[in-house]
Amino acid sequence: MKIEMGESLLQSYLKYEKGCLVTQTNWKTSSKWQVAEEDYQTIRIVFDTIHKHADFSDVFKNSSLEQALKQAELDVVGINNDKLYMVEVAFHENGLQYGDKQETKDRVCKKLLRAYLIGLAFFPNFTYEIIFASPKVNPATDKIIKEYFSILEKDFGDGENISFRYLANEDFKDKILLPTLNSSLSDSDTSELFLRTAKMLEIFALLDLNSKEKKIERSSFGISKSIENKKIFNEDTESNEILKVKNRLPNWFKNKKQYNSRILYAYLNLYNTDTKFVFYNDLEKESALASNFKGNFDQMKNFGIKNHGKIFEQIDDKVYLWDKVKDIVLQMYGQYKK
Repeated sequence: MKIEMGESLLQSYLKYEKGCLVTQTNWKTSSKWQVAEEDYQTIRIVFDTIHKHADFSDVFKNSSLEQALKQAELDVVGINNDKLYMVEVAFHENGLQYGDKQETKDRVCKKLLRAYLIGLAFFPNFTYEIIFASPKVNPATDKIIKEYFSILEKDFGDGENISFRYLANEDFKDKILLPTLNSSLSDSDTSELFLRTAKMLEIFALLDLNSKEKKIERSSFGISKSIENKKIFNEDTESNEILKVKNRLPNWFKNKKQYNSRILYAYLNLYNTDTKFVFYNDLEKESALASNFKGNFDQMKNFGIKNHGKIFEQIDDKVYLWDKVKDIVLQMYGQYKK
């Protein structure tokens, strides 16, 4: 069974921060389970209310109640006495996206409302906390989701027995990630993927789980504040990236049809030795990659094991050559341009 890191983190969150005695990832219903008739009538009323709701009428437009319950699945569930936690978590590296921001909002709301129906159907005697969590949501999408979460809470929550929570960006860090690490510091259980990863980082001194204060500093996002360790980590990362770029540049300059090659050549065609930058919009237009530009450009400005190779730095709408490889790029460009 495949377990995502986000699901493992939220499982640890429910266990250590919320005190759940029982937790499970990838929870699914069974066709053998029966819903009591009185509970089914309650669910039917809620389902019909959703269909008639001004803001959520399209959420289940292609699904019947029976289909919604049959297809029921939750990323993580946890039980603490008579309280049920139902969690949907999404980690998209470039920011939460299920299409445009409207489609993304609709998908999130559908997940949360379906979770509500699941609770009513199979856990009718519990109170519910229904959570959607994502570590990175872009501002425009974040804004519209927050607006509709307020409507969800107002029209379907009651504050005490049913609550909806949206935890993203800084809230994800401050209310899920750091509290989970802090709550699990003294626990030796490494059966969960997220905690095993934390222990591995600790081995290499990238995460300080044994400080005298037994506390992970918020300002460092859980990373050890040891200046020496940070310096070693940064130097190793930069050295690896410089070597990667140096090894890949010849192939990029030779194979001009590759996306990364087209972006690099477009940049160098526009490069001004006086200003030493290129405007982002001009680079996008010059590369003529349309929808393929942003993803490939991001892979050329960010660090990462699977990135193309860090070539650029972006400040607002200005794109610069990364100073660590600038001379290498310009020198090699001079050689291949001849």
